[in-house]
Amino acid sequence: MRDMAPISAPLYDASRPLIERVRTFAELSGLVDVDMPRLPPGTTAEAAFQQLEKRLNVHLPAPLRQLLGGADIQIDVSFFRPPQDLGTVSELLLKDWGYTASGGKYPLDVLLPETVRARYDRSVAVFVEVGDGLGALAWDPVGVSPQEPPNSWGDKGNPGAQPATSDEGVWYWLHQEHIGEPELLLDDDYRPRNAEAALTNAFQRFTLSQASYPETDDELVVDTAHPRNLLQLNFDGPKKPQLWLRSYDYHYSLY
Repeated sequence: MRDMAPISAPLYDASRPLIERVRTFAELSGLVDVDMPRLPPGTTAEAAFQQLEKRLNVHLPAPLRQLLGGADIQIDVSFFRPPQDLGTVSELLLKDWGYTASGGKYPLDVLLPETVRARYDRSVAVFVEVGDGLGALAWDPVGVSPQEPPNSWGDKGNPGAQPATSDEGVWYWLHQEHIGEPELLLDDDYRPRNAEAALTNAFQRFTLSQASYPETDDELVVDTAHPRNLLQLNFDGPKKPQLWLRSYDYHYSLY
């Protein structure tokens, strides 16, 4: 059995600011590159945040401001977008990912349901996944509709999303392979996770999930520092049980 806690524990230390947790995690794990913010001359992170908030008529979550304003963060070739590059998901798709509003090979008016297109128009894309296709972590300030599908891989028969008591929007992942089905980041009660949990999930998915992949068939990986240390029992065939760590919610790696 191998425990990920020695390197993962700083991410869950709620007594410390998120940016400090990420810096410590990067030092311990060697899996994240954390540098000083890279801003154009004469530009501050605060000015970039204010400009975006005014343009989109939103108030960015404080943990997001803290994280992006305090560091330039890369995970292999994936990265958090710097403050001056922040924009909506639709802008990212149209400007950088080769989609079109209509017509052409990848028209959003054909590929996306109206509700998803509206969500992408108002959501802020904060992290870009570069790997087997492109993906992103984004924040929708409007939140969820009651019972809307979470689109979580392997989560069948769920009751659907539940609006949060205090509406802080909803975080979600999107990917080119299922562009019309954003995967909502919800807690065990199917309510939207808070900003710190959502931002932490990027490190869980793209660092811890890779580092914790079993090295042998009989190795069991756990993360005792994780507030939700979830193991799932699967059967590869009759009398062939297998336990998988599902704490990081990333279907391309662990489950």
